[in-house]
Amino acid sequence: MADSSNPIPAEEGPIGENDRLVSAVSGASSGFGAIYARRFAEMGHDLLLVARRQDRLDSLAAELREKYSVRVETLRADLSKPEDLLRTEERVASLRNLEYMVNSAGFGGNRQFPDVDIDLETRMIQVHCIAAMRLSRAALLPMVARKRGRLINIASAAGYLAGWGAADYTGTKAYILTFSRSLQADLRGTGVRVQALAPGFVRTEFHDSETMKNSGVKERIWKPLWCPAEKVVSVSLRQINRPVRTVACVPTLLYKLVAWGGSAWCLAPFRVLFSGGRVR
Repeated sequence: MADSSNPIPAEEGPIGENDRLVSAVSGASSGFGAIYARRFAEMGHDLLLVARRQDRLDSLAAELREKYSVRVETLRADLSKPEDLLRTEERVASLRNLEYMVNSAGFGGNRQFPDVDIDLETRMIQVHCIAAMRLSRAALLPMVARKRGRLINIASAAGYLAGWGAADYTGTKAYILTFSRSLQADLRGTGVRVQALAPGFVRTEFHDSETMKNSGVKERIWKPLWCPAEKVVSVSLRQINRPVRTVACVPTLLYKLVAWGGSAWCLAPFRVLFSGGRVR
């Protein structure tokens, strides 16, 4: 889909109530979410930015308004809470000119079952799976009505694999991959495209969060395995706008091999190696 210029000045009316294109991003306060927001603002789209940290949202919104002269609406929401998720759903579904929706909210963990914080694990499933499913539906309502739109769900190369200390993380990311592929099948003929972005290790604030504290990932993982976040988003946006309808987007050759190795029966030994011999 070619980027479209917005015919109406940004200062006229709130987002979604004129002919300007709108993009919505959850998890917009940092990482992939903030990068996608900047890319959409550069395209001239008005923005709905959703995250838990209002101060970070306000800072990003001010930056985008000043630099790109777009309208930005912020919505503080913890998507693990039903009332916050419902408010977000309703606002997303109301955006009749919704062009892109990015489900980027999420977090990781670093403890092995059964020695886990079960409430934290439950929140992870709610944010990665339930919120992504419900916000996908909310976004698809106006997109299908317009017969155009792009839905990007953030998965992970970990969704192709299994390993210690990540039972729910790998499980939820596998769900996103399969869910997104099935969505695209349901949306055949609607003009709407779906992507499951499945990067490997990426330099963002993800590994600095409270839930990943003391994981040691940044120190343990070989430097060539890390990919710049800006590059990942660039590959994502190029692929979702190509004519070929490929749902899973694995941004680098190395992680394409990892994904293949994790899903191909003939390369099961790779899974054993990745999991330290614990997964067969």
